[in-house]
Amino acid sequence: MEVNEIMHTDVAVLTPQASLKDVADLMRDLDIRHVPIVEGGRVVGIVSDRDIRLYISDLFESQGETNFEANRKALSIRNVMQSKPVQVDPSADVSEVVDLLLEYRIGAVLVADTQGMLRGIVSYEDILRAYRDIEVQ
Repeated sequence: MEVNEIMHTDVAVLTPQASLKDVADLMRDLDIRHVPIVEGGRVVGIVSDRDIRLYISDLFESQGETNFEANRKALSIRNVMQSKPVQVDPSADVSEVVDLLLEYRIGAVLVADTQGMLRGIVSYEDILRAYRDIEVQ
């Protein structure tokens, strides 16, 4: 089975200029855990809910709660995002994605073409649903 058969193509994205509040609001509003970061349609990063939790935890330790709260809205995604996200080609086999998820201990892989243009995203949930559907048939 190829990635393009199970990937989500209607992907909510942000730019590196977005704030931490922007990504947190988007994740909450859409009930998602991963947001690709793009510039001109090209993948430049990804932010997960885990990235945000770790970043906030580090900020509390280094700045204290009062300073963190004062700067919260101005924090840039650029400080939080993974700038070298794991990516696959749309024609990649789903087993390759499974291997990547396990190797890097991540929850989603971006799908991009050879020019780095975002084409979709595949999460561990998408893979589980696909395998469940195969078993049902």
